[in-house]
Amino acid sequence: MQFRTSKKWERVFFPIVFLYFFIFRFLVIPSGDDYFWGGSQGEYLMNHGFYGPQKIYGGSSNGRWIGNLSEIFTVHHLIFAMLAYAIFWTLLIWCIWKLTGRSKLSMILSGLFVFTFQDGYISTVLGWNAGFINYIPPLALILLFLTFIKDLYDGNRIYHPILLAICTFLMSLVGGLFVEHLTLYQIFIGVIAILCGIYIYHEKFQWFEGSYLLGAIVSAAIMFSHPAYHEKSTYRDTNFDLHGIINNYFYITHYWFNTLNIVVNIALCLAIIVIATHQLRNNKLKWFINIISVFFIIYYVTINIWLGQHNYDQFFMYQNLSIRITQIDGIMTIVYWLFLIFATICLFNAKSNYILYFSMFTYFALISPFIIIISPINSREFFTSYVFLYIATIIYVQKAASFYSRYMVKNLRTVATIVLLLCSINVGYKMVANYQANLIRVQDERFLSGKASLPNHVPYRKYVLSNDALLQQSSTYWKDFLNKSWLERLY
Repeated sequence: MQFRTSKKWERVFFPIVFLYFFIFRFLVIPSGDDYFWGGSQGEYLMNHGFYGPQKIYGGSSNGRWIGNLSEIFTVHHLIFAMLAYAIFWTLLIWCIWKLTGRSKLSMILSGLFVFTFQDGYISTVLGWNAGFINYIPPLALILLFLTFIKDLYDGNRIYHPILLAICTFLMSLVGGLFVEHLTLYQIFIGVIAILCGIYIYHEKFQWFEGSYLLGAIVSAAIMFSHPAYHEKSTYRDTNFDLHGIINNYFYITHYWFNTLNIVVNIALCLAIIVIATHQLRNNKLKWFINIISVFFIIYYVTINIWLGQHNYDQFFMYQNLSIRITQIDGIMTIVYWLFLIFATICLFNAKSNYILYFSMFTYFALISPFIIIISPINSREFFTSYVFLYIATIIYVQKAASFYSRYMVKNLRTVATIVLLLCSINVGYKMVANYQANLIRVQDERFLSGKASLPNHVPYRKYVLSNDALLQQSSTYWKDFLNKSWLERLY
């Protein structure tokens, strides 16, 4: 059963989303790298091809040409930062909606996306300009290309093939100059799109697919020809030692890419129960899947309550956790993954649900590079995989909803809409409270003179980079900011 939305709702919903994020960016408090790129260090790197001595510039000496330029520009021009923030968050949410069926329910669920984030994603992507710049534009462009592929496979007419080919070339060329793992993944997406189209969906070769792959290859060549990647770095480090990989997985990373995703984990398990109950005829298989799903719902609620009783540091790493429970949770992540793969194969046909299968695969694939990376290590690296997990979750929920009447789906949509409204108000209020508190604290004379750090934290710390670490703030920036008129601050 399909519940597609009308253009009327689309034309109302997404302008509201755009306006929300436009205002949201005004309230974002700069931190950390924002001051680095907006200051003399960023100016030096920009004038030297983003290449500088490793001992001084470390990972900031890189081939992220578009990302670095965008960060510098948006730090200095707030109005353009607000526009970019609104455009790419809206585009990302629009693409999620289109990839998941374009229904009213998927529209509301797509809108809820940013309100399902774990604290690390809130701090390092949603509430940080540099995090937004490096992750959201390239992800949005990848998803936009996937919407073109979906139109092709669904039999929709491809308009202006030459113009589309030019656009997709530029999309992958630009999108590949933000962050390294997405640069490489664009090439994989380009190859898979061509091969699947020809050999699985029996589509003729499309120029827009080839141009996307070409742009991805060119952007990778531009990025990785940068000299910073060809010399030893104290900032970037990988570990192929099995003991080190296992240690990182159990004690740090598995929490970020699985355990803390409590909203989607519970939604997935509930959807699996509904689908298995209505669809499977094999009672033993049905009961097996349902019992495992219920077990994981109880488990993830329990483990997140337990984690809530422990503090994390500014990098969102939990401190002094029980070794035994940490090891158990790491094992549970592996079991849960295997269960998701098994459930997806049992409940969905691969050919007709290619978006789901690709999303699940990408969720795992975008995690894998960071298993062997020991420096830098941060929760935001796993955000790209989370996007695809969320897409898969919406598809699961939509399939579960299809077994119920339109009346029941309408009630579910109403509840989701109320939740979306409450979440929007709640987060908006916290951003305003932080903004006002920050304007007061940065006027501290000792801070402005460089003699002391800020006197206090904002009330909602996770909405600022590094859990509002006080040393991440710049007295030089705020002294200059306070001396400007509101119009000068905006432009």
